[in-house]
Amino acid sequence: MSHDMVDAWLSRLVLSSDLPVTLESLTKITRAHLDRIPFENLTVFCGDVPDISLDALEEKILRQRRGGYCVELNPLLCAGLRALGFDARLRMARVLWQRDAPGPRSHCLCLVRIGGDEYLVDVGFGGPGPTAPLLLGSDGPDLRIAPRDGLGTVLSRQVGRGDWRDLYAFTDEMTTMSDVQAGNWLAATLPGSLFTRTLIVTRHSGDTRLVLDGTTFRRFADGRAPEAETLQTPDAVRSCLQDAFGIDPLPGLEDALIRKGLF
Repeated sequence: MSHDMVDAWLSRLVLSSDLPVTLESLTKITRAHLDRIPFENLTVFCGDVPDISLDALEEKILRQRRGGYCVELNPLLCAGLRALGFDARLRMARVLWQRDAPGPRSHCLCLVRIGGDEYLVDVGFGGPGPTAPLLLGSDGPDLRIAPRDGLGTVLSRQVGRGDWRDLYAFTDEMTTMSDVQAGNWLAATLPGSLFTRTLIVTRHSGDTRLVLDGTTFRRFADGRAPEAETLQTPDAVRSCLQDAFGIDPLPGLEDALIRKGLF
């Protein structure tokens, strides 16, 4: 990542360039990513496969101020972390969330080593993903990460008292950009892929998580009941993208919404 791109990345995150290589800095960067850069699949929903080269990510996410999904957001994060001196690397995972069987290796995440500890950092899983670095092998109040025979390391979330749901599984097998490209192609073209079927946009805003799922816009705030609104027209979807997520919709969005039966 060039110096200019690092500056543009930190500017998008509203962070300074003098961040030390510490867990506190990693936590600030993770949270800023989730707050400032939306998870969104507009490119795939409108029928294209995203270009995930670093130059393309710079143009789309940093210059056009768009968002992206895991194979865009986590490689950008990983490149930025490396530029700041962090020991960061990408890994591919099999999605388990809301699936009867493990999916293909289509999810991209980031592992970061600080001292003798290793952390999972993921700014590209959308709503149920972690919102801070998670120490491998640890248990939190609502997330846990642990090895499991036949799958590798599994990240799980508590969705109710005593009810844990698996999010994804990964191994420490080396990941190259060709692996990430393959995951991108699968997510964008595999028949039945969620990303081709419906619009998904999420971001955090302080203690509130904003989610656009198809034509339903929801707000999840700590300590309050979720709020939901059904968007009645394509124009309402466009306004939601601009007002809640800061995204200028793609020219083909209205056609895609109608073609895929959302209106």
